[in-house]
Amino acid sequence: MAPSLNPLQAFLITISLALLSILIIYPLILLIIVGGPMVPSALSTASFVKAIEATVVISTLSALIAIVMGTPLAYVLARYEFRLKQVVDSIVDIPIMIPHVIVGIMVVLAFAYRYGLGPFLKAHGIEFVNTLWGATAAVAFLSSTYYIRVVEAAIRMINPEMELVARTLGASWGRMFTTLILPKIKRAIANGALLSWARSVSEAGALFIVAYYVYFAGSYVYPASVYIYESYVGVGLINAVKYSAALVLVVLAIFIAYRVAVGGGRG
Repeated sequence: MAPSLNPLQAFLITISLALLSILIIYPLILLIIVGGPMVPSALSTASFVKAIEATVVISTLSALIAIVMGTPLAYVLARYEFRLKQVVDSIVDIPIMIPHVIVGIMVVLAFAYRYGLGPFLKAHGIEFVNTLWGATAAVAFLSSTYYIRVVEAAIRMINPEMELVARTLGASWGRMFTTLILPKIKRAIANGALLSWARSVSEAGALFIVAYYVYFAGSYVYPASVYIYESYVGVGLINAVKYSAALVLVVLAIFIAYRVAVGGGRG
């Protein structure tokens, strides 16, 4: 039998639920109520559908980058102590602290201007401003932290003695990692990738600088967040609500389908 709450606990939980309802649940429900009837109209607008498609591609590429870059880094942070580890640990969290517009400026400066790699990339025909590559670089910078932290936490929960036993029995590090560690963190990898993907979908500030529009499927397309901003500024609140509700429902559907697929794959 669960213990009863004392008055202080009951008060704190009440405050917590009240704030949750006011700040998160109420605006979300109101958006769906007002914008829901207009979702079919939004999803029949070809330019908006293209914006969603471009955003899904950008966010998926960003999640793949997070997996490739973040999995080894998460393992190192979870398992090893080394000089400057605190520095590396802080660098991983920097994207959470930097204003997103500055991230966009950093990407342009690093890859599309006369400093750094900009001249080299331009000489080889690689453009970052208003392209999928620039948009992906910006959102990957901002979203990879979430993946790394989720996977790092999962690795920390695995008893390191199991790895030592495997190595003692002659398993190489690669075999140990693929046969012992990966199966135990595959759920964390899937959930971390989903968080990274979702964070990328929601990005707007960095895209205002790097990729206000991108060349996608033969035409220039706004990313979904920029499309909604343009709708708000150019037409008005209710028009933006229509596209906002549609994007929320599409992302929610993808979330649910992904979690069902991942959950269905559990052994």
